[in-house]
Amino acid sequence: MFTESLYISALVMGLLGSTHCAGMCGGIVSALSLSIAPEQRNSSARLSGILILYNIGRILSYTIAGWLIASLGSSAADLGSGIELRRGFVLLSALVMIALGLYLTGWWSGAILAIEKVGALVWSRISPLANSFIPLRTMPQALIAGMLWGWLPCGLVYTALIWTLSASSSLEGALIMATFGVGTLPAMLSLGYISKTVIAQLQRRWVRQLTGTVVIGFGVMQLLQL
Repeated sequence: MFTESLYISALVMGLLGSTHCAGMCGGIVSALSLSIAPEQRNSSARLSGILILYNIGRILSYTIAGWLIASLGSSAADLGSGIELRRGFVLLSALVMIALGLYLTGWWSGAILAIEKVGALVWSRISPLANSFIPLRTMPQALIAGMLWGWLPCGLVYTALIWTLSASSSLEGALIMATFGVGTLPAMLSLGYISKTVIAQLQRRWVRQLTGTVVIGFGVMQLLQL
């Protein structure tokens, strides 16, 4: 039951939390969409294919990262005190989720700033290679670009990754991040077709506060299961 709740939470977190991505990362996603070569944008089928493959690549990068972080968590638990250390990971992931919720609502703007700074260090190593795949011209190029740009510093994504420390296995960590990625698809695909109106609506105060409150609720539920 706990595992099922993790997947449901990850899906909803991606679905609602991507409203944050729409506002904070929307300009970047729109710029990537505009970078699609003109000959590809003239065909709706080709444009859709490139956008879909880009997002598949992005979700693959989340899945790989989830597998890696969950593997580290499992290895640490095996070397340490086992159950107690895993409970500590669950506690950490719950507190980070609550912090993310406070950040999304706007009630605590600096809640996950440190996490994003760590992500920026990782991105500084990847960004030169990621930029080399722009503009997007082919389907394979879009897939690879998605896998690279999936490491773009984003508090929502990196918070979800910390959450995978509480996974019971590497596979579970990968599935949590894959489910989270699927949840982000509606917002990210709509941004691929560029709509400032959509971005503005997703950034409405009540949407942000609803999103943050739901995420806080998931964090509290995880604490209660300790």
